[in-house]
Amino acid sequence: MPLSDAVYVGRPDAINLEPDGVGIVDLDDALSAAASDATEITILGGYYDHVWLLDLLRKLPRARRRDCRVRIAVGSDATITLPKVWEHMRGVQRELRRIGYRSIEIAIVGRSPVHFHTKLFRFLRTTRPYWFIGSANPGSDRHELMLRLSGRHEELSNYVQAVFDAAQSVDDPVPRRQRPSTMRDFFLDGVLCHKPPHQQLFTFDAYKLSPEDRRRIDLRIGDVSGVEHASPRTEGFGFGLRSAIGMMETDPSEMEDVASRVRFRDHGMDTLFGLWMPSAYAAIIQASVTERETAIGERLRAIGRRLADPAGQQAAHTAFSGYITSMDRYLHELDIEPKPIRDRDAAFARFLKSRTDGLSKDSFLSRHARVMTIAPMFDVWQDPGVAAQFVQSFFDDLAWRATPTISRKPRIVRSLLDGLGDDAVWQTSEDLQAAFEDRLEADPWDEDEWQ
Repeated sequence: MPLSDAVYVGRPDAINLEPDGVGIVDLDDALSAAASDATEITILGGYYDHVWLLDLLRKLPRARRRDCRVRIAVGSDATITLPKVWEHMRGVQRELRRIGYRSIEIAIVGRSPVHFHTKLFRFLRTTRPYWFIGSANPGSDRHELMLRLSGRHEELSNYVQAVFDAAQSVDDPVPRRQRPSTMRDFFLDGVLCHKPPHQQLFTFDAYKLSPEDRRRIDLRIGDVSGVEHASPRTEGFGFGLRSAIGMMETDPSEMEDVASRVRFRDHGMDTLFGLWMPSAYAAIIQASVTERETAIGERLRAIGRRLADPAGQQAAHTAFSGYITSMDRYLHELDIEPKPIRDRDAAFARFLKSRTDGLSKDSFLSRHARVMTIAPMFDVWQDPGVAAQFVQSFFDDLAWRATPTISRKPRIVRSLLDGLGDDAVWQTSEDLQAAFEDRLEADPWDEDEWQ
């Protein structure tokens, strides 16, 4: 069975290799070329990129797809993610049918007892097979090395068939969600949450103020200042653009206020990677967040329409002139010498243009209406050291928040303590972690336990 003299490398630039078409061959180019005239394609991978799989299979001309057999088997990296892998690969199957393939076999190798980790590509050209075997999963964007064999290989063929015999076809019903019985599955059945920092979109600071200046202003913050369109909640009475264009009747764009009403920290634990939240809570929180983000977006869009109107632009410039006059007077009353920022009028013009342009773009509106970002938990267990730190940070937070002297227990803390039993309080984070691992092994976590 001939072994190619060449080596096939993904991202050869990672070690300063230059593909020369003879000794070093770009792996993606080689796989694309092999797929472009195949009569049968077999792919095995422990991990996968379903978009990449479809791109590769589009290399074969449409007229030839009906007669090309496709077989794909991939692994599921965790029991809890098996339904998601199923849906991904069903989507691949649907798309392959749509683009002209007819003989399709797609299957998934479950994680029990270990993760299926093989990387193998087989392309048949009429009667002659070509095999790529090495380190590359389907769609890997890392540095990878593969070797190519050509010709028949009975044991490799038997191995491939054994994989499909052991795998489950995606035509079968989607497996029921498994109850997490390991720490890894427990955390993968959750999300990470991030609260974007609040930005003062509509406040322009026109003056340079020293700490002493700001202290003197703060001492008078309750007095009537007479400063037109000032924003008292910002340091130094910044110019409030919303007030200037007559849109201060409501203020849902104050992200801090909106986010606090969601009370999302009651539903999550602080960790090395931010707030971790179980999927059961995330669905509830997401509904509340979406409603608020829609309201914020509509308000921002209305402000944008006002700024896009020439009358709105004129109102902003007129108001800014009035603000400068009244702010100069107010600073003099406090015995503070007004110190304008450099090129103040030009800077304000840039600020106004930036806000006007930004509020006309959907991407800008979406970003600044965002109350919270929720993303699926990633598999940190690929780095055991970091995974250990992540888990420790979770139980450190639980140990602190479980202390009996803290009278009000957040929802997630109550659920975890109920799942561990009454003895959980006053335990160290290490004790809590050990108890939780024992609990999962003896009795996998049930979604109903998230009260």
